[in-house]
Amino acid sequence: MRSVSEILRGLPYFSDLEDELLDRVCAASDQIEIEPQQTIIEEKSHSEEMYVIVEGRLEVWKTGPTRKIVLAALGPGDVVGEMALLDKAPRTASVTSLTDSTLIRIPASAFEDLITDSRVVRRMFHTVISRLRGIEETLRHEERMAALGRMAAQLMHELNNPAAAVARSASGLAATYQALGDAAVKLAKTGVEISSRVSAPDRSIELDPLTRSDLEDAMAEKLEKLGVLNPWELAPTLVQDGWDSGALDNLVEGLDQESGAALASWVGLRSLASQVIGELQIGVGRISELVRIVKDYSYLDQAPVQEIDPTAGIADTLVLLKHKLGNVEVVTDFASDLAHIEAPGRDINQVWTNLIDNAADAMPDGGTMTIKATNIDDSVVITVADSGTGIEPEHIERLFDPFFTTKEPGEGTGLGLYTVNTLVTRAGGTIEATSGPDGTIFTITFPAVESAG
Repeated sequence: MRSVSEILRGLPYFSDLEDELLDRVCAASDQIEIEPQQTIIEEKSHSEEMYVIVEGRLEVWKTGPTRKIVLAALGPGDVVGEMALLDKAPRTASVTSLTDSTLIRIPASAFEDLITDSRVVRRMFHTVISRLRGIEETLRHEERMAALGRMAAQLMHELNNPAAAVARSASGLAATYQALGDAAVKLAKTGVEISSRVSAPDRSIELDPLTRSDLEDAMAEKLEKLGVLNPWELAPTLVQDGWDSGALDNLVEGLDQESGAALASWVGLRSLASQVIGELQIGVGRISELVRIVKDYSYLDQAPVQEIDPTAGIADTLVLLKHKLGNVEVVTDFASDLAHIEAPGRDINQVWTNLIDNAADAMPDGGTMTIKATNIDDSVVITVADSGTGIEPEHIERLFDPFFTTKEPGEGTGLGLYTVNTLVTRAGGTIEATSGPDGTIFTITFPAVESAG
């Protein structure tokens, strides 16, 4: 078996190092053999060593919200674990062997020796930058897909109620029109002319709940006496349309029992059909409104950069995240004369989505989210505040760092706030975070533009 020194000497990463330095590193390091599917680095664990791959292949991965996210595959000559040692921070990803592998394990103390050599620093810098670019692109894609998945799930919740209402109303409408047709046939057989007896009811009457209930009871009893089927179903719709028992008496005056029942039934069914159509219109209108919101939110068919009202995007985001915000009280305070900003609307809406989603996560048992927007000098300043327990002081400075997260593995990629910061900065703005025991406040500032309108 080759010694650690011989192995490292044969790798370009270490081949030209001074003998004294390499001897110190080798004396502190050891060679290990690992089996397939053995994890040598765990996400969030403390950084204690880096590894050099001699033989075999390793996989770098993170735990995503729904599945494992593979970030990189490494082979002989590659190093892994150096990023966390450089950053002196917990591991941002896990590393697992794909095959039987041979590694050189270099402890943190020897690593500190290594980075005293400028050649190692340059190589390590190149490796870290190259790896970060690849990992960042992978995680950004995952973040976008995860955000899309969350938004789709929220949208499905919002669409479910109106869609179910439309389905129920459509089913009820078919049955009502069938019954309405049957009643019309009966009336035709009796010779009663509907147009000469039925006038438009007075729909302008406003009723308090108690009066309405009394009128519905009286109407149902009247319909029952006339021999109308389902009187308790038709009574509320007749009252809603302005009918009362006296008007019903006038309607059937002079008719025999069968004709009176058929006419009263037809009028009641007509009112019920009208009500169901109204429910359909409300449900379809709600679905159309949600489709409009999604289109506005995503800025489909619009220029990459445009003049936008940021509060419109915030309002749309609140609607789309309504289900998640179920136990959170949302307070908005937007200046009526708020200036516009010039930015990619889709990107800015992603900012609101991430910040509002994070604020909701900070208040799992409920709380208050306060969103304010105002003009200050030549800027538009927007704050998103939650009443959660706050962020630890030592974490505040790292909130916008890539891959940094206070969430458990699988609950976040660590790119949410990094993405927010990137998108805000790209639009010419700034973002700051302050936190305490009463919650966290994110303050976003954009240059204001004069509206063309």
